[in-house]
Amino acid sequence: MLKTLDRIADLLGFVASAVARLLLVFVAAILFLQVVLRYGFGFSLPWPEEAARYGMIWVVMLAGSLLVKDDQLVRVDFFDHYWPARLMSLRNAIFRILLAVLLGVMVWKGYENAQFGARRSAVTLGVSFYWVYLSIPVGSGLMMFHMLVLALRDLLGRTERSGPSILKAEI
Repeated sequence: MLKTLDRIADLLGFVASAVARLLLVFVAAILFLQVVLRYGFGFSLPWPEEAARYGMIWVVMLAGSLLVKDDQLVRVDFFDHYWPARLMSLRNAIFRILLAVLLGVMVWKGYENAQFGARRSAVTLGVSFYWVYLSIPVGSGLMMFHMLVLALRDLLGRTERSGPSILKAEI
């Protein structure tokens, strides 16, 4: 079961990574275009700043799920070497489950906000805010899935992953 979940997590991580990279390239390109038009030609478009802001929101939420998947979140591990390995795995699993519950609330409330945002649209883009606000439940849902996989791995005592990490492979 853990191998199947790891495969699903790897697939979701690959898709999230690809989409985040494409969005980041898109954001950089439209901001570069805006700078060239503004300072090179004295003319600026009305939509690039808004598109870049909403694109970056999606990038942050998708990249956050990759950080959770690869267990790269910030943590305080000062006292970790005093804990027995099995007890530390149990403690980590409990923390991960609590975080998954919090992320579940973010999915639920984020989707409610997305539905509320469907009645409004962005000023210059004309896009419904539903698509902007949808980044919260999508990113939180991905984080929650990865958090639960990590918790399961901790409960089963398998803290090591096979295969390269999406983030660590690039460092």
